Formats: sequence, C-alpha cells, structure tokens
Amino acid sequence: MDTVTFIVVILGIIIALAFNFSNGRNDASNVVATVVATRALSPRYAILLASVCCFAGPFIFSTAVAKTIGKGIVNPEIFTPILLLIGLCGAVFWVNFCSNYGIPVSSSHSLVGGLMGAGMAAGGLSVVNWPTAEMAIGMVYYLIIGAIIGGALMTMIALIFKDSVKLFLMIGAGVGAIIAVPIAMMLGIFVFSGLIAILLFICVSPILGLLVSYAFTTILTRITAKRSSHPMLLNKWFQRAQVLASGFQAASLGGNDAQNAMGIILAILISTGLVASNGELPLWVILLSGFAIAAGIMSGGWRVIKKMGSGITRILPYQGFSAAVSGGAVLSFMTSFGVPVSTTHVASGTIMGTGMTRGVGAVNWGTVRQMVTAWIITIPCAAAVSFLAYIILSLIFGF
Repeated sequence: MDTVTFIVVILGIIIALAFNFSNGRNDASNVVATVVATRALSPRYAILLASVCCFAGPFIFSTAVAKTIGKGIVNPEIFTPILLLIGLCGAVFWVNFCSNYGIPVSSSHSLVGGLMGAGMAAGGLSVVNWPTAEMAIGMVYYLIIGAIIGGALMTMIALIFKDSVKLFLMIGAGVGAIIAVPIAMMLGIFVFSGLIAILLFICVSPILGLLVSYAFTTILTRITAKRSSHPMLLNKWFQRAQVLASGFQAASLGGNDAQNAMGIILAILISTGLVASNGELPLWVILLSGFAIAAGIMSGGWRVIKKMGSGITRILPYQGFSAAVSGGAVLSFMTSFGVPVSTTHVASGTIMGTGMTRGVGAVNWGTVRQMVTAWIITIPCAAAVSFLAYIILSLIFGF
C-alpha cells in the first residue's frame, strides 16, 4: 500500500467514525426524547444510559446490517478509498445540516444516498444494485395480497358491528399491505434484501412502528384501567419501567445504526485488500464504531430531542414506556434481517402511534409533515451532494 492510499484509508476510517458520531448526535432523540419528556430520568442520566446500551448493541445483535451497507447498495468492485471517502462526506454533511436545524433525519439513509451518489458519479447507474425484476414483482405481490386480506377482514368486522364498510375497507387494505412484507420476511417466504429493502422500509418502518405502538398502548391502557384507582402509583411504576425500555431501545439502535460505520470501514478494508471480500468484521472495527455512536449520543442533539419529545405529541409515562418497547422491538426485528432501517422513522412512528390512542388530534401533524418531507428527500439530497463532490474533485485531481 502506497503512502497516499494509506492516508486516504486512515482518513476514511476517521470520517466513518465521525459519521457514527453525527448519527448518535442526531439519533439521540430516538432513545432519550420520551424518557426525558416524561421526567423518568434527567437529561444527563438518560443520555448516559443510552450511550452505554447503544455501545453494547453491536455485540448483542448480528453484523448483517454492516454487510448490507458494505456490499448490498453499490457493487463493491467499484469501491476505492477515495470514492468511499466522498460518499461519507456527503452523508455527514446532510446529517449535520439537518441536525443544526433540529430536523430528525435518517443517518442510515443519508449514508445510502452518499454511497449511491459517489458510486454513480464514478461508474454510472449500472454500479447500483438496483432491485431485480423478481424482487420487485414479489414485493408488489405481497403488498397486494396483504391489502386484499386486510381489506376483507376489516370489511367483515365493519359488517358485524354495522360500521362504515368503506372506511374499514381502506384502513384494512392499508394496514394489510404494510404488515404483509414484514410477515413474509419473518416466515422466510420471500427474501427482501439490499436497496429494495431499504427503499421499501422508508415507508414501512414508521407505519409499522405506529401500528405496533398503537396496538401495544391500547392493550396496556385496557389492562391498567382496572387499576386506575391508584394513578400516582401506576405513574411511578411506568416511569421506572420506561428506564428499562429506553435501555432496550438504545441497544437496538446501537445494533442497527452503529453498523453504518462498520459497513463503510469494512468496504474500505476490502477495497485495499486488507480484508477478503467474504471476510468477517474485525473486532476493533466493532469496538470503535460502537464507541463513536455512544460518544455522539453523549454530546446530545438537544434541538432534535425537543422536537421528538414534545413536538409530535404530549408523552405520559405509560406512553413513553410503550413507545420505547415498540421501537426496540421493531428495530430488533429489522436488524435481524440486515435492513439498515431508520431509527428516526421507527421512533417517530411509535411516538405518533402512542399519541393517537388519545385521538388523532393529539398528534401535531405539522411537525410530522416536516419530518416526512425530510425523510423523502434524504437519499436523493445526500446522493446529489456526493455526486457533485465526486465530479468536482475528479476534475481537479484527475482520479
């Protein structure tokens, strides 16, 4: 390895870790917001708990997400340390730009966009691992099947209870389509992987988080209603339980998002021949990546925390507990399949879901619209930044 390549590799690793730091700074909101909003923990102790659990996450879960980032988005044969460096810079720029304005965006999807943009600038559209026709047809098939089954079930319920058939049909079709794909993944009927899984779960993950949280909060409310004669005692119990739930959610965040830097560093090492293309992640990569995202959480993204904790809906202790448990469960599920899902999307969905149990009006839909807009434009914006950066630098330095 020549001196220039060595410097680029070291710089790439440093920036990958800086990306994880930015990731933690933005995504601190996901695991800290509700536990702070309900005053279950002070901000200082909440961030400390989240940092420790987030660091432990990569050791609890598999490293499948890192392999998706390193090999599943762009053809790894096109990777060079410089390309990866530029892709990272595009992602870091977008995450920090949004964090400074208090907008909770997906760090994972910023990285996906950064890699796609740099990859397309270097090798054209063909280097991106676009979905195969079989995958696309399979996805549409399960979405349709889920919509039909969900619509039919909800129509039956509407007829039994003599309610609005049209409304129940629409709700059932929408919910059925959303949960059909995760069920197919869980049962191993169809494999969704790579870019198609990432793009699909941009839509699925917040809605799945909303559905799980809404259902869990509704069940929890029914159970605790019988004990409502001691509301203060229940309040204290849920505040304590929420601390454990927040730790679980932080560990699941670390298990998914900390692997972003792992995937990039793995790609850098593979591109220079330091690790075989089918090689495993070195332990030092896991340790450094976990430490970087934990340090980012400790730095605190206070504007984002405020928006997540109070900007979407007013959070009570039992709702904070429900949102944290639901978010951790959904993230753990996605991580097991190697999908770098947005923890921001999931957490936002769970907060919306638990808030909607008090009625649709309990959710601040203006804040939600702002976040959804950021979610939609994240991949193309990060890709555009990396694409332009690669073109400009290649013209200057001739690589």
